[in-house]
Formats: sequence, structure tokens, C-alpha cells
Amino acid sequence: MSTNNNGNGSGSGRGSTGSIEGDRVRRMAEGTGNNPQGQRPTLKGTGASGGGVAAALAGEIRSSSGRAASAPQGNNELKLPTAKAPSIEGIQVTVPQDAEISQEELLMRFHEIVRSRASTRDRAPGEPVQMGDTVIIDTLGYAAGQLIPFSARGGLELEMAPSDVLPGLCEGLVGTAVGSGQEVEVTLPDTYSVEELRGLRATFLVDVVAAKEVKMPADAESDAFVRTLGRGNTLEAVMESLADEIADERADELWLEAQERVLDEIVRRTEVELSVELVDEEIRQAWSATEAKLLAAKDFAPDELQESLEGWLGDENTRLEAERRLRIAFGLRAIIERDKLQLTPEKLNEVLEEAVAPAGLSLEEARRALANPATAESIRNAATQVMAVRYVMGKAQVQFEGVPGVFSGTGKQLR
Repeated sequence: MSTNNNGNGSGSGRGSTGSIEGDRVRRMAEGTGNNPQGQRPTLKGTGASGGGVAAALAGEIRSSSGRAASAPQGNNELKLPTAKAPSIEGIQVTVPQDAEISQEELLMRFHEIVRSRASTRDRAPGEPVQMGDTVIIDTLGYAAGQLIPFSARGGLELEMAPSDVLPGLCEGLVGTAVGSGQEVEVTLPDTYSVEELRGLRATFLVDVVAAKEVKMPADAESDAFVRTLGRGNTLEAVMESLADEIADERADELWLEAQERVLDEIVRRTEVELSVELVDEEIRQAWSATEAKLLAAKDFAPDELQESLEGWLGDENTRLEAERRLRIAFGLRAIIERDKLQLTPEKLNEVLEEAVAPAGLSLEEARRALANPATAESIRNAATQVMAVRYVMGKAQVQFEGVPGVFSGTGKQLR
């Protein structure tokens, strides 16, 4: 755990306060927030409003006034290409057999249930956090003197416990006061999402926004406590219930995997020319809707915002995923037009809950959003895409290793 002021927490090579918010104050005190050595470029480009090119499904992409991170507006327009509707005949995919439910998985699920029954207490501002707490944090990471792409996370809730994702992060936060920040050094694991950074030492600035002290039940494996869970009268019965629950969840995950494989086939069959600029715009809009918002809220300087954006634009996996989203969107739009699919009120009602789930909206919230002209179009676009995916899945033939039969449609047959 590092608490000195010799890090590069603001990304500029200056001393760090160990806190994202603290570095913001420092930049304000310095007056500019720019790199005093002037070694990095200023923010430029067209910027973007949130939502993504792929989410729009139609129309032209124009510069807008709703820029994230105070990026200057661009003057260019990006014309969307025309896609030839792919054939959806003869699509067949096979989903590999899932692994057996492990004892470790069952014990983790049991731990989560017990933890949900634990007594909690909000830690007061200034009170130090401890292992076992539930914390809400903002994070930002640097490695090799550069901001780590995708490391800016806001409002992240997690249990203070050892983790293979960022080994040592929670341990390094022990003793940090609620409402303050800490600078923690970790070694990025071999499974880290940015491949070229694996194995490197990294510095994470972490602001502890809030925390709860959690006192776990001392008798979690006793028959008396087990009965309070409502899943059986013995620990064995509870574990069987959890195994059934995980199996149901895996059935959903297997069908989602099947859906992804069918969409991969749509990607292969869709003939559309995607320009570098269009892919850049799709990535830029995703960045604007996520990481840029946190950095802007923390008052990061334009050169630091540009560094963040360039990390996204230069990441190979991010570019491949953006291209895939675009090809899916153009392919589905062309199928909708060719096959004259209509989002009728009945269809909208059928797919609405699924369409808004990725945005974290309830069905009631989605219906209110549909009544609002400012949000209705985006909701309908999402519902239209779900309708098109269901249509394609109804034409595809899906096989699951170890499961007899051929499936299509919604996948509910797997339950």
C-alpha cells in the first residue's frame, strides 16, 4: 500500500495526493490542470453524445452540442453505409457443454446469501474501512506512466475481500477513511483485460465514497440459521437449492451464448463497408457515455481526457467489438427492412422488459420513458433490435452439447 505523494495519480507526472478528488483540487489550485511539461496533446476530435452509432440503427451521425468532457465540436459528418440484408436461412450453431457446478461456486453463492442476512452499519465520514466491509468506490489506474484504458469506474460497489481481478487492491484500502482517497499499487494479473499490461505494476487511485460495516452471522451453518433461509431444513438441502438456482441461471447463459453465436453468423453474412472513422465514432460515443463522464466529473484536464480516449481507440479488442456491434446493427436493420418487420404495440409490450434490462430500467420506468418524447425513440430503437434478434433466433437451429434436440426461439425450453 502506498500513501506517499510521488505517484503520477493525475496522469501528468506531478506528485499525487493519492485521491482522484484530491488531484482535482490540486489541479484547480495550479490554475490549469495541464501537464506543466506540455508533453501530451490537447483534446481534439469530434466527440460524441451517448448511445452509440450501433444503438441508433439508422440515420446520419452528426456533431452535437451534448459533448462529454468539454470536447470541442467537430464539423464532419459521417454517412452511414448501406448494408445488404444477410440471409438468415440455414443458420446452425452448437454451444459447448457447460462445466459442472463446482463446490467453490456453491460456497460463494452460500456466502452471498449469508452476507445478505448480515447486520450492517453505515460507516461515518472519516471512519476507516476494514476487510469485510461493503464499499462504494471510484477508481482510476495508471501503468507505465499512462492512464489504463477502462480503469475509470464510478460508484463501484464491492466486498472488501481478496480478489483475483486486482490482487491486493482491497488489502491496500484497509484503513482508508470514508470520504477520502488512497493510492494503491498492484501487479496486474495474467488475466487482466488489457493484454499488453499483464504483469505490470500499476497504481490505482481510489476514492472511498461510502462504506458499510458488515457483521456476518456467527452461526451461519447451524440448523436454526439455515432454516431462516427458506431453502430447506438442512445445509445439504440449501446447497441443493443453490445448485438448482445456478443451473437455471446457466440455462439462460447458455442461450445467451447461442444468441451470440447466431449474431456472429449475422456478422459474417452482412456485407457492409465500415470506415475507420465510423468505428472511431462508435468507440468515442461509448467512451463519452462511460469513462469520460467520470473523468469530467473529477475535473480532469483536456490532455488527460484525450489520453483516456486514445487508450480506447487504440485497444484492439475494443475496436473488434465496436466493429461487431456495428455489423450486427446494420445487418439487423437490413433484415427488418427486407422482411418488413414492424414493432407493433403488441410486439413492443412483449420485448420491452428485455430491451431496457441492459440500461437497468424496470418495466414501469420503461413505460414512463416511452411517454417522454425525449427518451421514447431510444427505447423504441432498443425494442426494435430485440424484436429483430428474436426473429433471427426463431429461424436459427441451435444445438447444445449434451442436450438432445434442436432449439430455436426464446430458449425457454432449456429450463
